[in-house]
Formats: sequence, structure tokens, C-alpha cells
Amino acid sequence: MVKLFAGGFPRDLEDLELKEIFEQFGKVEAVNIVRDKHTKISRRFGFVDMADEEEARRAVANLHEASIDDETISVTFADDRQKEKVANKRRGAQKVDIKSRPKFKAKTYQKVSRPGEVTYQKVTRPGEGISGRRPRKRI
Repeated sequence: MVKLFAGGFPRDLEDLELKEIFEQFGKVEAVNIVRDKHTKISRRFGFVDMADEEEARRAVANLHEASIDDETISVTFADDRQKEKVANKRRGAQKVDIKSRPKFKAKTYQKVSRPGEVTYQKVTRPGEGISGRRPRKRI
């Protein structure tokens, strides 16, 4: 079984329609269009599992940069996309996970949201303690 990535197709394209497009080149095991978890609207990409590698190569050769309803689609091997991500990590590309940041508490937010003029504020990096002068209030 070979997994293909298909992206850039119209939002209203359904799983069955995508399967029919790929079945022109061989047996399709499964189709998964990725959708927004809240709205259930297509995110315009998905994955197609094909039974045979040769059939998958024909599908990539014929469908990559093809047009569906005036939308140019991209079809590649899904494994190649994974290898590309690993290569980017090795080149020094970094991703920041914003889910791991600390959540603000209501009291903290109230302290930092007071109106007034700040004359000095030291910005620390994670792992550094707060040191130095505190801001002075203007009278």
C-alpha cells in the first residue's frame, strides 16, 4: 500500500469524487479528506492509499499540477513530504509550539493591564530570573 498526498483541490470535493479521480490509475484502498474539526469544512488537502506502487506512480505523474474545477492540485508521495520535514529540522528550521506556553491567570492579567505610562521594563528570556530595577511611577 502506498500513501499519496493530494492538496489544493476545491473545498466542495467529496471523498467519493476524489476516489473516482484516483481510480482511473488503479485500485484505491482508502481516501481521507482532512476537514476542520469544528466546521467540518474541507481544508483542501487529503490522503489517498493506493494498492500498488506502480499505479501510485502513474497517478502522481498524471495528476500532479492537474486542474479540477479551475483549481490546480498537487499530488505527491506522502512519505516524501515526511522526509522533507525531517530534512528541514536538520537544516535548523525550528517550530514554536504555542500550546506549551503558560496560560495567563485573571489576576496576572489585571496586574499588567493597568493604565499608566511605563518608563522602564526589562524583558527576560525563559529560564532567567527577574533582576534589575523596577519601573518607576511618574507623579
